[in-house]
Amino acid sequence: MANQIPCPCGTEKNYQDCCAVYHQNPGSAPTAEALMRSRFSAFARNDIDYIQRTQQLDNGTSEDDTQAIQEENSTTLWTQLDILETKQGQASDDTGSVTFRARFTEGKHQGELTEKSLFNKINGQWLYVSGSHEVHSSPQKTAPVESNKVGRNDPCSCGSGKKFKKCCG
Repeated sequence: MANQIPCPCGTEKNYQDCCAVYHQNPGSAPTAEALMRSRFSAFARNDIDYIQRTQQLDNGTSEDDTQAIQEENSTTLWTQLDILETKQGQASDDTGSVTFRARFTEGKHQGELTEKSLFNKINGQWLYVSGSHEVHSSPQKTAPVESNKVGRNDPCSCGSGKKFKKCCG
């Protein structure tokens, strides 16, 4: 089926039944973890508008910030999300934190970002407010893995719905 694209957030659900629901309705994530997963999927799909709409940073955001995020993210292929810990952040809470590890590839190099993200529920909507993170890059180039080869006409693994050759290829 054409719409059977795995969600980048790691739930093993179909994207249309998972994070697409939140991407189409910003502010609808019921928990801090659901928002964290949907934001990871938005980064994987380069949906910077969703990222901006689901955060409230102390410094605010400008058009220049949005463009910088989009340019920086366009060279990154987000490959895996692992939730390490969730504190509070349930539907009945007003605050929460999610600690996660996100693996990525940039060119022929791979790395991982570990972050503790903080969330507040403001007017009934979960928003990312801050985070502290560490980035670890692998000094070695990635070796092609035979089992992970994607054909040019296969759906892109980032979940965009486009063919690999028109997206991340």
